[in-house]
Amino acid sequence: MALHEMRYLHQHPAVIRILLGILVVPLVYAVTFLASVWNPYGELQHLPMAVVNQDRPVTGMAWGRQVTRQLVRDRSLDFRQMPMQRAQQQLATGHVYLVLQIPREASHQLRHLPTATRPLHVTYRTNAGQSAVAAKMGESAMTKLQIRLNQAVVQAEQQAARQQLAQQTRLTAGQLRQIAQLTAANQGTVATLALSRLQTQLARGAQAMTAVTPAQRRAQVTPIRLIQRDTHSLANNGTGMAPYFMTIALFVGCITLNIIYDAGQRHGKYRYFALAWLDKMSFLWGFVVLAASALWLGV
Repeated sequence: MALHEMRYLHQHPAVIRILLGILVVPLVYAVTFLASVWNPYGELQHLPMAVVNQDRPVTGMAWGRQVTRQLVRDRSLDFRQMPMQRAQQQLATGHVYLVLQIPREASHQLRHLPTATRPLHVTYRTNAGQSAVAAKMGESAMTKLQIRLNQAVVQAEQQAARQQLAQQTRLTAGQLRQIAQLTAANQGTVATLALSRLQTQLARGAQAMTAVTPAQRRAQVTPIRLIQRDTHSLANNGTGMAPYFMTIALFVGCITLNIIYDAGQRHGKYRYFALAWLDKMSFLWGFVVLAASALWLGV
């Protein structure tokens, strides 16, 4: 069988250059789209967000100021501190994609966390009209941030409880030393009275530390933990999207090939139609296999 298609290409180098251009169309198409969705949740440091601190510090606690400082310094997120009016304007115009608002009563409520009956509500605003994808990414960032904030608050509360317990222990030890001194001085009656008073104080302290209602406990610690298990884990978003985009890219490449390279025109004389069809298809199939291989290697 005479390979007239290959002979035609050999005689027309310009067509070869055009085909080489078509060859990279699927690769460019797939790589461009895959690059935009490959790992968006791992690039949140490029997503501008605003934090508005309206917290009023109380004695011994300025939670809003502390959290704002940590967010602005955190390199994994792109938070900028600004007043509420400016933050709302920039959210509306698309200069920031999320506004985190720390309420006025934050420090006051966390200061009384052991007796709190409800968790602290921190509001964040997004603008899906500007970018639905950015809003979804911001929501994911806030889910992770909520876990970090909960952990920080719980650790601070545990540390405060340990300090209180240590202080109570030191006080108790001092009182015990006084009782021992009174006993050594043969003041037994005063030492029964002092010991009874100490026992009463310890009982009240223990009752205060353990008398936590279920509502207060829910406000102190988030009781639900979600665990995700994947049958086939993916390294990132792009790995899951690659097969779809590769198929679409090859489809676009084949359409481009059929528009530019006339598959119906014969470039030689054939005795049978089947030979002409095989000659044409062997070239086209070979080209598609080559384009798919280049695409696979590139991705």
